Parts: sequence; structure tokens; C-alpha cells
Amino acid sequence: MRIVDLTHAYSNDMPVYPGLGRPEFRDLAQVESDGYAISEWRFINHTGTHIDAPAHLVAGGANLDAIPLDRFVTEAVSIDVSGRAPGAISLQELEPLAAGVRSGDVVLMHSDNARRYGSDAYWTGWSFPDEEASRFLIDRGVSAIGFDGPSADPVDSTTFPLHHLWLGAGRLILENLTNLGELPPRTRIVIAPMKVVAANGAPVRVFALLD
Repeated sequence: MRIVDLTHAYSNDMPVYPGLGRPEFRDLAQVESDGYAISEWRFINHTGTHIDAPAHLVAGGANLDAIPLDRFVTEAVSIDVSGRAPGAISLQELEPLAAGVRSGDVVLMHSDNARRYGSDAYWTGWSFPDEEASRFLIDRGVSAIGFDGPSADPVDSTTFPLHHLWLGAGRLILENLTNLGELPPRTRIVIAPMKVVAANGAPVRVFALLD
């Protein structure tokens, strides 16, 4: 078995979504001087590779700790859209690419945008299903959608209609993934968010299990 890590590392100089505060990771004690090591971490829960729960934008929506664990260890389908220009994907374009999508799948949109992580181009360099295409995937019964980009909506959106569509349907959103180009069309995936009471989202370690 080969394991592919789909998670970006966290650090003080990591990219941060426009408008969010910067993270801070600092040592409070070090083995060399104190005999033990502990650290303090401060960051917004929607920083870096993370997962959005319905409660992120939907009043009364499910929190992460209410999501059944079988939605976090499941099948994923990778859809390669790296050969197209970044931006919204129509239903006409998406439908033939999604022939293998089944109910309960996590759909991973591979835009080859992770290579731009840390650059200005990252914030506009990925592709995402438009409203009609998103409804199509939701109607197919997918559990979640993931991107090697920062959002389900363009970063200049102020109303986040696609977030509302996905989360309002009880789906999950994975943002800022990496290494999607290493995945086969279908694979086993593990999504491991921090377990925080009433979390509307959380940092997440995501990895694929390849046979």
C-alpha cells in the first residue's frame, strides 16, 4: 500500500486566505533549556488544508463532531481538470468527467493548482463546479467536494453562493488540498479533522490509501 498525503504543512509563513489573520506557532519550552518541549499554536480554524462543516454558513447546520465517521473514511473520485483554464466548470463540461461518481463519494477536483501554493496566482488558479454542476454532483449523492484551491467560490465572492449550496445540502467541503495529481481515478481516502465540540470547520489531515 502507498499512502499519499493530500495536506499542506502549517507554519508561520504559510499562505492565508485574504482577510484572515496570520497563524502563530511558537515554542513555550525547549528540551535543550527546559528539559521538555511544548508549543502554542494560534490560527483561525479555516486556515490551510481544512474542512468546512455545514455549520460554517448554515444556521442550525451540522457541526463536525456530529458528522458520522464513515463519511471521513470512504471512497474518493479524482476529476482531472488541470488542462483547462481556471474558473467555474459548467455542467456540460463536468458531466462526462463525472461518469464514475457514486453516492457517498468524495469528489476531488484536480486543477494542478497546489504548485502555485504560496504565490498570488494560487488565489485564482483552480477550477470549481458552477451552481448547476454542483447541483448535479449533490443529486448524485456525493458526500463532499475537495479542491487544490482555497474555496468552493471565487475568493472575491462576498455571498458565497456555492458554499451555501454545498453546505445547505449537508455536504462537506475540503479546501487547500495538495498532491491530487498522484491519485488514480478512484481511491480510498481518510479525512481526519480535529475533534472540537461544535466545530464549524477544522484543520484536517487528508491522505489517500493506494493499493
